[in-house]
Amino acid sequence: MKLDSENMLSNIQDFPDQVERCWEDWKKIALPTSYINAKTILISGMGGSAQSGGLASSLAELQSKVPIVVLRDYDIPGWVDRSTLIIAISYSGNTEETIEALNQASRKTDKIITISTGGRVYSIGSQHKALHYQIHYGSQPRAALGYNLMSVLAVFKKLNILEFSEDDIEESILLLRALRKKVDINMPTRRNQAKILAGKLEGRIPIIFGAGSLTEVARRWKGQFNENAKTASYFEVLPELNHNSLVGLIFPEDLRKKLFFIILESKYDHERNKLRENITAQILQQKRMAYETVMIQPSGNPLAEMLQTIYFGDYVSYYLAIINDTEPNPVEIIKFLKDKLAEKPFKKE
Repeated sequence: MKLDSENMLSNIQDFPDQVERCWEDWKKIALPTSYINAKTILISGMGGSAQSGGLASSLAELQSKVPIVVLRDYDIPGWVDRSTLIIAISYSGNTEETIEALNQASRKTDKIITISTGGRVYSIGSQHKALHYQIHYGSQPRAALGYNLMSVLAVFKKLNILEFSEDDIEESILLLRALRKKVDINMPTRRNQAKILAGKLEGRIPIIFGAGSLTEVARRWKGQFNENAKTASYFEVLPELNHNSLVGLIFPEDLRKKLFFIILESKYDHERNKLRENITAQILQQKRMAYETVMIQPSGNPLAEMLQTIYFGDYVSYYLAIINDTEPNPVEIIKFLKDKLAEKPFKKE
């Protein structure tokens, strides 16, 4: 496709296969006993790499007896100690925030897992005898989510802090492939819900609402709209948004002409959040704000629902990029920022 010279579409299409390949890889990996006895978990990453930690943590938080924190910054929390398991994720292996956090953490704990294609994260981890999972895949970091996410989920499974079965994984992969048939590029727009939603977003700023396990999915949608479609986009979290954001829909007076709200609904949402989603939709309707609810059917299990909702959003962001007449793959502004940062190397170790 003319507007997709680097073939982002193929990476999106490959998501179910990434999930399957990564899961098969982790079946062969055993965690050291000391890792299994960790009392806290810190996941360090940025952008698409951090998303995997956030997504996995949102699934685990109601089951896990071990506190899990996702760090999107340089400095690690003061509570990190010898009982903390560090999971450092950087697709390139050269993300400076993650490198700094890993350097700090390696002075406090020897329980370290690194996930990358190589780079400094791999070399630092090797110096400290970390368990490393190497990603062999060529794409933008955000397009390798299947590897990052399934790696964290596999670790959580091995730590017994998140319960799901082999059948859940197989069902998830089957449902992803079924969804791909419904929303892939060759499916006509009139029968393709991802293309239809992308069309509604033309000239609009998508604001994505999510609750519970779909909170981090809303963040993923926002990031994909930013990076693939090169459009402004933001996400909000239920029930918190009901305590502030809805009040701010009055000014500027032409606001409703620019915003489009997407409410991600889950069959596993807290009953009160389900009610809040319904009332929030009513409020948007009363204010004549454009909105749409998205709920994946059939959802299968919580993991399958999350993966399908992510996948649907990835396709929507891709089609919006095409509508916006922009290449989905390059992120020139991020490259510019990294180049400028490189002019003043980060020297703290």
